[in-house]
Amino acid sequence: MITWKFIRRVFLVGLSCGLPACQQEEKQETPEEQGKKEGEVRQEMPHPKPLGRVSWEMTRGGADLSGQVGDLVPQNPEVSWTFETDAPILGEAVVSGGVVVFGNDQGVVYALDLKSGAKKWEQTFEDSIEATPAISGQMVFVGCQDSFLYALDLQSGKIQWKYETDDKITAGVNLTMNADGSAKWLLLNGYDGVCRVLEAESGAEVWSYETDEYINGTPAIIDGKWIVFGGCDRVLYTLDLATGAEVSKIETEAEIVSTVATLGDFVTWGTYGNEVLGAEVSKAKVSWVYRDRQFPFMASPAVSESTVYAGCRDKKIHAISRKTGKGAWKYKTRGRVESAPILFHDALVCGSNDGRLYALTLEEGELLWKLDLGESIVAAPSFADGFILVGSEDGTLFAVK
Repeated sequence: MITWKFIRRVFLVGLSCGLPACQQEEKQETPEEQGKKEGEVRQEMPHPKPLGRVSWEMTRGGADLSGQVGDLVPQNPEVSWTFETDAPILGEAVVSGGVVVFGNDQGVVYALDLKSGAKKWEQTFEDSIEATPAISGQMVFVGCQDSFLYALDLQSGKIQWKYETDDKITAGVNLTMNADGSAKWLLLNGYDGVCRVLEAESGAEVWSYETDEYINGTPAIIDGKWIVFGGCDRVLYTLDLATGAEVSKIETEAEIVSTVATLGDFVTWGTYGNEVLGAEVSKAKVSWVYRDRQFPFMASPAVSESTVYAGCRDKKIHAISRKTGKGAWKYKTRGRVESAPILFHDALVCGSNDGRLYALTLEEGELLWKLDLGESIVAAPSFADGFILVGSEDGTLFAVK
């Protein structure tokens, strides 16, 4: 039987192969690359042995939300396996102990075997799951649009406890130890405008901080003592991790609709006002503002020692100097870039609404490879044990290796 998903894949592949050159806004590929067929990879020197990251336990790969992988990008990648669901996948897949966990817009959380893609369990809720889950030990934590944060058993999917907020939850949680190292804490932002810290074992509230508007993004942890996040009230907040006391507020010109990225004292974020901003938390002021065209930056950026990388609805991936805020390079895809990039030692990997997964060099933005998955990608990719995992708007989880 021919399904809509099959028709969409055929249409996207046909469209990508038949797009006239006159419709492309900018020339991106070198003359040598222009003659290549779709999906062909550039010849590269063999990699040294990868470092072997085996887990991706929370959104953006770690508590600082930098998007850094700490490994080498896969070469000559192919789809190892797929798992199809019935609704869009908007959050990242997380991995621990060889188990992949993710949710979809129909309100189902799935656990799969990382090597094979075989289903281990599923748990269905009453509303959509847009948030990226987080894993700590044998517990999975995931927010739902029914206003609850759920704690599930990693091996069975059974609900261990739940915590109710006053509105939907679209952000993933962050994980940390408390000040004396005696207990694991969860950091949770909600659409009710409240940042909370909960005890991971029981779901008991430790403290809460109320803002003036919705919060969509996950809070970052800086130096083990500060929490940083932005909201739709156009404010970047810094709170004391131990107490929830306000450290500083930076007022901006536009809504902060996504998760921030940090590296040391530096924080960066995109806005609905067509900007990417950088700031130093200790100085409590914006260091620079990057503007290009009149398109919003909806996805979380990634940040390295030298560069901020951000996807934009102008169909481009932008590289920006971390120190000055000046543009370094841009790479044009054929669809809006609402997927957040992840950073390997030698490349960034990012998805696009055009159905492709792109790998680009960090310094010049040159194409290493692109893989046509045939389904629009909004979710950020994740990486564990050699697999790049990414979900699509058609509801497929792809494992690429």
